[in-house]
Amino acid sequence: MATLLDIVPTILDWFNIKYPKYSIFRHKPPVSLTGTTLLPLTLKNLNEEYSDRDHVYASQSLHEITMYYPMRSVRTKSYKLLHNLNYRMPFPIDQDFYLSPTFQDILNRTKQALEIPWYKNLTQYYYRPQWELFSLETDPKELTNLYGQAKYANIIMDLKLRLNNWQNITQDPWICAPEGVLEDAGKYKNNPQCMPLYNEI
Repeated sequence: MATLLDIVPTILDWFNIKYPKYSIFRHKPPVSLTGTTLLPLTLKNLNEEYSDRDHVYASQSLHEITMYYPMRSVRTKSYKLLHNLNYRMPFPIDQDFYLSPTFQDILNRTKQALEIPWYKNLTQYYYRPQWELFSLETDPKELTNLYGQAKYANIIMDLKLRLNNWQNITQDPWICAPEGVLEDAGKYKNNPQCMPLYNEI
């Protein structure tokens, strides 16, 4: 299992460079990398040199300036949990994707009230649920959202805990979103808190 977060640790490892110690904010702990070097994968004794992880993380804040849509994700070999932070906002479309034959087909069929042969219609593509859970073993195309089903409660709790821990480690400013905001100044400087926004989420 690999993630884009592994690129920097891999390059640093390749050139035998140590990651510098620094903080973004004065009262924050030093920034650390949460990826893992993939350099051992290039070695001949793969089984002896590299042990695969049981989970990886991913995030998106924006694709381009007009495509702001923060998402956070944790994935194991069996499940993927997605947190769509701005789920009440339509998923934005970039210019390149808009001109693609697939998206144009969805737009034209929607406008003409025709059946759509894709697994999501336009509304489902634009408006995503806040949480999505997919079984990668039984549903590799991620067609069925399992979030909220009672039999997956323990899996959801475990994945949410992992995701929250990672957001803490990376000092994710969206850790309290969408129903709260992280307050870590003033009287909360030494004890950061998620403060409610009362935004009906």
